Amino acid sequence: MNLISILIVDDDFAKITSIIKQIREVFSETLDITQASSVQEAIENLQKREFHLLITDFQMPLRENEVPNDNGGLVLLKSLYKKRTGANLPLYIVGLTQFDNLTKTYQGVWKVWHYSSESNEWRENIRDLIHHISLIKYRVVFEKKETIFLEGPTDKNIINVTFGFYFADYLEHINLECITYGGGASWVERQLFIWGKSLVRKSGTDKYLKAVGIFDDDAAGNLAIEKIRTHIPLDSAESKTFSILKNCIKYSVALKALKSKGISFPITVEDLFPFSIYGEAKQRGWLVRRTLSSYVIDTDLLMLECNQISESSLLANGFTQEELLLTLYRVDDNFKGEFNKYVLGLSKDDFIYISYLIQDVLGKLGISNMRN
Repeated sequence: MNLISILIVDDDFAKITSIIKQIREVFSETLDITQASSVQEAIENLQKREFHLLITDFQMPLRENEVPNDNGGLVLLKSLYKKRTGANLPLYIVGLTQFDNLTKTYQGVWKVWHYSSESNEWRENIRDLIHHISLIKYRVVFEKKETIFLEGPTDKNIINVTFGFYFADYLEHINLECITYGGGASWVERQLFIWGKSLVRKSGTDKYLKAVGIFDDDAAGNLAIEKIRTHIPLDSAESKTFSILKNCIKYSVALKALKSKGISFPITVEDLFPFSIYGEAKQRGWLVRRTLSSYVIDTDLLMLECNQISESSLLANGFTQEELLLTLYRVDDNFKGEFNKYVLGLSKDDFIYISYLIQDVLGKLGISNMRN
């Protein structure tokens, strides 16, 4: 497979779309494009694998959720050449910025082009460089596969173990992708955006290679889904290359039982374990109370207001002790690592609800979901 692997360090979706468009004009084979928004995220990607080309802005935050730094590009450059960083140095590095002053600052260090939506010069330069890379013999060793994008490493661990229990034969046919720092719903959103714009086809076919993004069913996840649907309309070709799924009530018998009694709340992958697992987590101090405002009450089934939710009020309305745990508590973000280590040692049956989610994932990817 003739493949070009590119890391784009930028958070401007319009600019990224324009870059990918120029690349596709001269290279119609498989593109493997990854996106990062900060120096830390870029370095993590470069530690994990090799890239033919790095295209980066210069003004960027050093870490996720920090303000952009005019020296971010310089920090990234210096990090690439430090052995202790452990980053794989790309074959080519290009700076592409809309700030003239930064263009002059970095001109003697990198190949630097000024970006403007009206300019053709940078477009011609990108096309020429991609054409050159496509002709050279060196190829980054990386097989593009159907991919599942996850909000973080703990989610990835849980999904990976579930695959091992129920769908082991399919692990070699997919990639499970997440990032350690700066992940979350916004990261999954960005990866789906890049995937859609890349329009990668399966080798030797006219079918698109597909991806699935799995989001938590919470405020951040729903906002990210709304944003990706804004950037990539449902009736576009790009939208046919990926699917969106959520960790949600429909996969869990336990959560459906709670909804049948009139109550629901934001769902993460940790909520897709049986009631009994929450009992152990409570004893170990890994749980924290859900905020009262997070509940959704069906008043036809449960005559309570959100601020009336308590152990006594739920018991009075027929909830069991097991149901109380999952209703009142969630896994504390500070103890997700400990909870993750614990559940990874559990039995196959404890992952049954998550296996239903993966059945949907395999269906969206177009992969047979026959159980082992």
